[in-house]
Amino acid sequence: MDTNNILSYIKWRGDISLSARSFDEVDALVIATFSYIHLDGIVPDSNKEISIKEAAEKYFNSSNQHLDHYKYQDLLKLMANSVRFGDAKLSYFVDVLTDRIQFSAIKISLDNDTNFISFRGTDDSLVGWKEDFEISFRTTGAQKYALKYLTNILKTTKQVYSLAGHSKGGNLAEYAAVNLPDDLKKQIKTICTFDSPGLSTQVDGVTNKLKRYVPEFSIIGRLFEPENITPTILVSDRPKLAQHDPMSWEVSGSHFITRAHRNPTSKIYNQIINQWIGEANLQEREALTNDLFNAFAASGATKITELNKNGFGGFGAILFSLTNSSRRTRFVLGSLWETIWRSIKATHLEKLFINPNSIIGWVLIILGIVNLMIPDYAYRAFGGIVGVFCIGWSGYHIVTAANSHLVPKSKRFFIITYLIVFGLAVAIISNNRLLAFLAHYVLGIFLIGFAYVRLRNVIVKNKKNGIFKNIIDVVESLIAFAAGIIVIVNPNYFSRQAVIILGILLIIYGLFQLIMELFRQRRLKMPPKHH
Repeated sequence: MDTNNILSYIKWRGDISLSARSFDEVDALVIATFSYIHLDGIVPDSNKEISIKEAAEKYFNSSNQHLDHYKYQDLLKLMANSVRFGDAKLSYFVDVLTDRIQFSAIKISLDNDTNFISFRGTDDSLVGWKEDFEISFRTTGAQKYALKYLTNILKTTKQVYSLAGHSKGGNLAEYAAVNLPDDLKKQIKTICTFDSPGLSTQVDGVTNKLKRYVPEFSIIGRLFEPENITPTILVSDRPKLAQHDPMSWEVSGSHFITRAHRNPTSKIYNQIINQWIGEANLQEREALTNDLFNAFAASGATKITELNKNGFGGFGAILFSLTNSSRRTRFVLGSLWETIWRSIKATHLEKLFINPNSIIGWVLIILGIVNLMIPDYAYRAFGGIVGVFCIGWSGYHIVTAANSHLVPKSKRFFIITYLIVFGLAVAIISNNRLLAFLAHYVLGIFLIGFAYVRLRNVIVKNKKNGIFKNIIDVVESLIAFAAGIIVIVNPNYFSRQAVIILGILLIIYGLFQLIMELFRQRRLKMPPKHH
């Protein structure tokens, strides 16, 4: 059974005029979402009006329909064929996309004499996404355009307006209203924002007019949110970040289905992000934004959806660009990891991650970071890390063997073996030339040894581990064994680009290992059921 959303709302309520049932909060979301439809060349950019019904007829006979998702096409069809919205008048349509600004807005005059201005949120252009980041450190081009656009309409028409917008569109509505001259603010009746980032400043002069709506799992809508305005929390039929989609919000009758509290996981994410942003100064935020989107542009993409169009070539270009980012950006990214770690400690999750079973995950993450930061010296760095690991490993086993109850002959054999490993590791680390020469051999032997340990673990603890864990261990060991052979026989097999891509994969798989350990620990710590 499909969830009821704004599309089903129009199907139910579309035959009821605004005079029979007054404008409600779901209507406001319909208006906000309507702004995403591309009406270039159809709706005038002046006070000349065209009805939604007439605009829809032109739209579906033009190439504009190919620019929009089918859900937006369905929205336009339903609105055009409804009594509630079909005769609404459209005007003052603006759609601007340059290398610095992504902005679009439209005036909608309903047949109950209610005037709305709907601001479009972020589309899939890199320019639009970059502006979302720029909100954190300066007034964006889109915000300036929104204020100019709204001021012009208010002065020209002398009418009272309500404002609406989803995502960045809500932020534009909020910014424009807050920065209006006091005499023009009187012409603003309400401002409805839907999962929209707030402003870095207080919403002076419009606090009583602002209505904020966010889904249970909201990240974007919780950025810079005003402390003195409590948002309405909406139920979505989508998971996690996908709840940002306004078509996913559930409707019952003429109202949203709501919750009293937001998702606790999203609350943790919000705390991390807000703390991180709060600790970074404006210059650091700007450096991070510029470096990140310069890296995206290096792939040849102009839209978020095009970032993978050149495959590994485009992805590699992004990675190469990021490795050359400014020291300021690297510092900001480092502070993000620090913030995440502080949040983990605050919830005592470190007890779940710092244990022998999760060490391999941390090692993979460290190796991945090394690949990204110094790809040209990856082998030498790997050799050094493996050497340090071998010193610790062999030192531990020397002490263990010395205190064991083995027969003297066996004890001497193990101690001598571990001493040889310890001595070789110290020699390699202490001699740069030796390290440069033997690094790939050390790494290769380590990978082969890791493969042996993993396979042995499968054989010895076959039933205890479970089939899923055994499959993962076997795949790990085979990949590690193959990589070890390649590194020893042909160390030049991995190009600089391949090393960087390998770094990304190591980090991702390391995080996967830690998450798996988290779930394992949760099962171990689960209290027994009460009968």
